[in-house]
Amino acid sequence: MQDEPLNEDLIKEELTSYAFGDEVEEVIEEPDKVTLIGEFIRDRSYEGILTNAEDFIDEPLSLEVEEVLQMIDELKMREEFSDICISKGAEKIYLFSENYITKNYAKMMISVAERDLLNLIAETVREESKIYPRPTDVRLFSKAPFNLSKDEFKELYLQLVKKEEYSDIQETRASNNAPYLYSEKFMKKAHAASLAEWIEVGAEQNP
Repeated sequence: MQDEPLNEDLIKEELTSYAFGDEVEEVIEEPDKVTLIGEFIRDRSYEGILTNAEDFIDEPLSLEVEEVLQMIDELKMREEFSDICISKGAEKIYLFSENYITKNYAKMMISVAERDLLNLIAETVREESKIYPRPTDVRLFSKAPFNLSKDEFKELYLQLVKKEEYSDIQETRASNNAPYLYSEKFMKKAHAASLAEWIEVGAEQNP
C-alpha cells in the first residue's frame, strides 16, 4: 500500500489555525474598558461599596486620568449598563448599581463619605416623620450606613440642636427613657411621644 501524497497547502492551513486560533479567540472575548468599568461598579455595589472616579485610576483598572470622564460618558450611553447610576457629591462623583444599592441609600452613603452628618441625621428624621410617619429611634444611627458610636452621635446631636436650620428636629422619650427624634414640621409632639411609647413599651406588652 502506497502512502498518499502530502497536501502541503492543507497542512499549512491547519498549522496556521493552530498557531493563531487561541490568540484570535482571546482578542474577540476580551472586554472593552467600558464593560470592565461597568462590571467593576456592579461588583463593588454588590459588596455595598460606592465607587468614585478615583477608583478607576487605581488597580485593577489603572486608567489614565483623562480616560476616566470619557469612559463614564460612554458608560451612560450603554443600554446594558442602565442600572448604573451617577451621583455628584460635594467632593466627588459617585457611581453605583441600582441592582444592589437604592438611590436613597446611596444618597445616605455619600453623605457619610463626605461627612455631611448633621444634614444626614436631620433629613433622615424628617423623612421618617413625613413618610411613615414615625419618630426615629436614635439607635438607627449606630447601624449602616451611619455606623456612629454613641459618643459620636451625642456630639453630633449637640451640634445639631444649636443650628437654626435644624430647629425642627426635636427629641421625645418613651417611659423606659429610650430617646427618639422627630421633625415638628411633619409630626406633633404628642403624636411622636405616643408612637415612641408604643414602639418601646406598648408593642411588647400587646404582641
